[in-house]
Amino acid sequence: MKNTGFILKLAAILFAIAFVCSLILVVCNNVTEPVILKLQEETEEAAKKDVLPEADGGFEEITAIKAEGITNIYSGKDKNGNVVGYCFKADPSGFGGKVQLIVGVNANGEVTGVNITEMSETPGLGANANNKEWLSQFMGKNGEITVVKTGNAKDNEINAISGATITSKAVSKGVNNALNAANQLFGKEAK
Repeated sequence: MKNTGFILKLAAILFAIAFVCSLILVVCNNVTEPVILKLQEETEEAAKKDVLPEADGGFEEITAIKAEGITNIYSGKDKNGNVVGYCFKADPSGFGGKVQLIVGVNANGEVTGVNITEMSETPGLGANANNKEWLSQFMGKNGEITVVKTGNAKDNEINAISGATITSKAVSKGVNNALNAANQLFGKEAK
């Protein structure tokens, strides 16, 4: 009988500790969640401005249109309210999980920029996809983009990141999905 009382006492203490820890986690989550969401929104807004700088009048989300591989579409407007292009949020699967990116496409159907907002690719390999120099390969492209490993990219090809072909193909897939969605928005057939 003595052991039963001791075990119940230990169980009650353990339950109290677990309850207090859970309560602390709930409070911390409630305090930090709005801050995290605000930072994510600011990061996304900065990425949209980066990939479609002509949109100095702001962005407006388009919810009436859905496109394969695209999670959000934003029209970018100039100061007069004219649409100058679109920003597309995509999240293709890379080697380490989803690669979230924002792609800008101008009224000519050309890529104006690519910005990776979140990824968990291998440091030193796939994480190099966030290198501005590598991302600049997409600038001005307007058709189906393919990845080459040889380093001799031409026309609508891009050079793969050495040792990270899966990540390179994932980013290319996201850009291709954005171009296809842009073609739909501009009323053109996919090139």
